[in-house]
Amino acid sequence: MAIACGGLCASSALSPVAADPRKPTTCGLAAPSAAPHGAASGLDEADGLIAVWSDEGSLLLSDGQRLVPDGIALPSRLQPFPELARAAAGAADGVLSGGTLRLARARADRHGRRAGRAVLLRPDGTGEDLTLALLAAGAGYARWDGADPCAAAFLAAEDEARRARRGLWAFSAATARAADPVDVGARVGLFSVVEGQVRATGQTRDRLFLNFGRRWKDDFTIVLDRGESATILGDGLDPAMLPGTLVRVRGVIRADGGPAVFPRAPLELTVVEPMGVNHSGVKSGWTGVTQGQEQTEGEAR
Repeated sequence: MAIACGGLCASSALSPVAADPRKPTTCGLAAPSAAPHGAASGLDEADGLIAVWSDEGSLLLSDGQRLVPDGIALPSRLQPFPELARAAAGAADGVLSGGTLRLARARADRHGRRAGRAVLLRPDGTGEDLTLALLAAGAGYARWDGADPCAAAFLAAEDEARRARRGLWAFSAATARAADPVDVGARVGLFSVVEGQVRATGQTRDRLFLNFGRRWKDDFTIVLDRGESATILGDGLDPAMLPGTLVRVRGVIRADGGPAVFPRAPLELTVVEPMGVNHSGVKSGWTGVTQGQEQTEGEAR
């Protein structure tokens, strides 16, 4: 059955995600129906595969290949907090136990692994979307490329696990602290979720910066391409309004002066608590620009 996205996938920009994780998603793959052989179903011929957790950020399939499910980043052995990988492994094992997979539009990634969505089939013939099941169990982080229409559904499933403290979300280390550059810096090179209160904003001709500390050359920063900022932030939202706002960002952490994340797709940057809710003494609504970031990009970073 092809992936379909309804109202749940309509959330956009930096507004808090409105999806209710308790409601069934319209963005999942369902168990295949008894459609005639060859009918368009969106599913390929890879069927009946057994999958188990792998510490390489993928699932090991019974045919010897590895699967990287779309929509989720699975922790690997490179994770600096081993308790997260262990918890994610336990969550994934609980989802995968007793089931088999039918892959949907699988393709080869640059490492030769299979990548795509999949249906998890149960012995009684029922099935569920593998990515959403793994996310809801706390086996990984919601992840997508580009303007994926299912991004809100992925976030809703992740939020369900976070609220219930399932899997890796049972540990505070699952979310990096934006105000702690050591914590964020330990995850450089890894896909992570980072949360914190914006302290100040800055800009150059080509970039916008959301800063989380006094020393932007050492502290964590969210870096936005000016050409993409309207898509990421949403129309009508001035970056200068963001200081004092608690935000959550996801992406691969890079070393760019201090640790930084470069969001490129809608909903990779979301509001956790709006302006006016203060946790760190930052004056809500303060529009200060970090010194130096109004200069050239080379001088700013």
